[in-house]
Amino acid sequence: MHSDERFNRTVERIASEAFWLRTYQAAINGMRVEAVGLDFFRVSLNALKDARLIRMIRVLEDDSETASFWYLLRCNGPLIDRAARKAGLDLAELKQIAARLRGIRNKTFVHIDKDGVFDPQQYYRDASLTNDKVAKFCDRLWETMKDVYLSVHGKELEHDVYSGEDIKVLARLRDEAESA
Repeated sequence: MHSDERFNRTVERIASEAFWLRTYQAAINGMRVEAVGLDFFRVSLNALKDARLIRMIRVLEDDSETASFWYLLRCNGPLIDRAARKAGLDLAELKQIAARLRGIRNKTFVHIDKDGVFDPQQYYRDASLTNDKVAKFCDRLWETMKDVYLSVHGKELEHDVYSGEDIKVLARLRDEAESA
C-alpha cells in the first residue's frame, strides 16, 4: 500500500476514468449500426465520442496542478512504468497523444479559439487520433490502472464489463418498429 493519500485517491480516480474510457469505447465500437440522419444512435455516438475525448483530456493533462496519469508517474515511476509495460502501454507514445490532445482542448473542444474558429477540424486532423489508436489507448490504460490499483490497494478493482453487444439488438428493434 502506498502511504500518500493523494496518490492513493488519484489511483482510484484515474482507474475510474480508465474504466469509463474503456466502457465508452466498447459502446462506440458497438455503434457500427446503420443510422441515416439524426436518430438516437447518431446522437448517442456523438455524445459518447465527446465524453471519451473529455475523459482522455482529463486523464492525460500534464500540469503540475492536476492529479492526472502523469502525477501518478511522477509520484511512483517504477510502479506505473511496470504496469504500463505489462499492459503494452507505451508511455512515450502516450506523451505524444497528450500533446496532440492539448491543441484540441485549447483551440476547439473546451475553448473556442478566435483563429481556430475558421477550421476547427484542423486540430483533429493534426492530432491524427484514429478510433483504432484511441481504442488501443483505452484498453491499455484500463489494464495498466487495474494493475496499479491492485498494487496500491491490495485488492482488485470491482467493475462490470460492457461489450456494446446490446446496441445491435436495440438497432434491430428500432428497425422492426419503423417497418411495422
